[in-house]
Amino acid sequence: MVGAMLAFFKRFGFAATIVSVLALMTLVVVGKTLFAGGGDHGAPTARGGRTGERGGVPGVVAVAVERRQFSDAIQAIGTAQARESIVITPKAADTIRVLRFDSGDRVRAGQVLVEMSSVEQAASLAEAQAANDAAQEEMRRFQELYDRGFASQARLDAVRSAANAASARVNAGASRAEDRTLRAPFAGVVGLRSASPGQYVRPGDQIATLDDLSQIKLDFDVPETQLARLRQGVAIVAHSAAFPERIFSGTIAHVDSRIDSTTRMVRVRAMLPNQDSALRAGMLLTVEVRSNPREALAIPEMSILDRADGAYAYRVSPGEGGAGAAELVRLQAGLRSDGMIEILGGLSEGDLVITEGVQSVRPGQPVRVSGDGAQARAAPSNPAPSNLRPRG
Repeated sequence: MVGAMLAFFKRFGFAATIVSVLALMTLVVVGKTLFAGGGDHGAPTARGGRTGERGGVPGVVAVAVERRQFSDAIQAIGTAQARESIVITPKAADTIRVLRFDSGDRVRAGQVLVEMSSVEQAASLAEAQAANDAAQEEMRRFQELYDRGFASQARLDAVRSAANAASARVNAGASRAEDRTLRAPFAGVVGLRSASPGQYVRPGDQIATLDDLSQIKLDFDVPETQLARLRQGVAIVAHSAAFPERIFSGTIAHVDSRIDSTTRMVRVRAMLPNQDSALRAGMLLTVEVRSNPREALAIPEMSILDRADGAYAYRVSPGEGGAGAAELVRLQAGLRSDGMIEILGGLSEGDLVITEGVQSVRPGQPVRVSGDGAQARAAPSNPAPSNLRPRG
């Protein structure tokens, strides 16, 4: 036997080997098919069923058409500014005697921040005060003499003028001395200190900054074509790269009265609450203006079939026991937001639309609804039950 096989292979060579391998592979494929046919209930059947189908009816997931809030959005980029902001700088050239703040301190309105050396001013003020006291006393005496008839009106007027001049010199000296004391004009946060006690400073030299961060002014530019949608009180939301998970909400406070003739843009200012001082002056924020807020019908974007002639969706017609027929409906679609799409026509509130299994469904084909759509179908008296969970 072995000798006969060897003689066979010697005679036919490589061709016989190929034929043997092909015959073996055919036996393996036929065997696997026979075994799979006995245990795989998801394989295609004579009735044309697919995996997950029951009796040839495909299972789909559907949700009810519901109402959602939509608004027209305008995208922009803006820069944050403090509600109030100043540079602390001296009014007169002098030496810093004491600094009554440190970097990052919160200060109240009227709090003393810087005291300059004012020895000369104090001496001048004391001299002016003494001269004023003497002038006021002399005017009092001449007033008595005038009342008795021993002084002329001209002499009294001259003494009164001298007294008034002395009083003015006191006020001027007090003002010069007060200029050596710098106070906070509003409550806020002091920035980094850039001066030290004993340092000689001049008007314009920066000692520190003071910012009121309780609110943020957010300025951004919008094309003039959007001007009709911009008005005081319109809601905006802003996002910062520093806080990617946070949404900062505010409203438009002012719209500039002029449009830039070069860029054709209009400057808009919004106010954002910032009680925790998370936002800082100078930060770059992305802005979304939400105008024309409205409530409209909505379905998940995943249920939309975009075709050349428009948008479509499969609506499930009523049936028994969670079953129904798929009906292809043309839609009038609006805005898309957060995975939902606004429906302006083609569907009614409570209609069931297929969200999963859309690609495997054909118009008029029977389907079996599962998920939230099955619950809605089980309660036909209430087409939009309150326990529906929105998808998307």
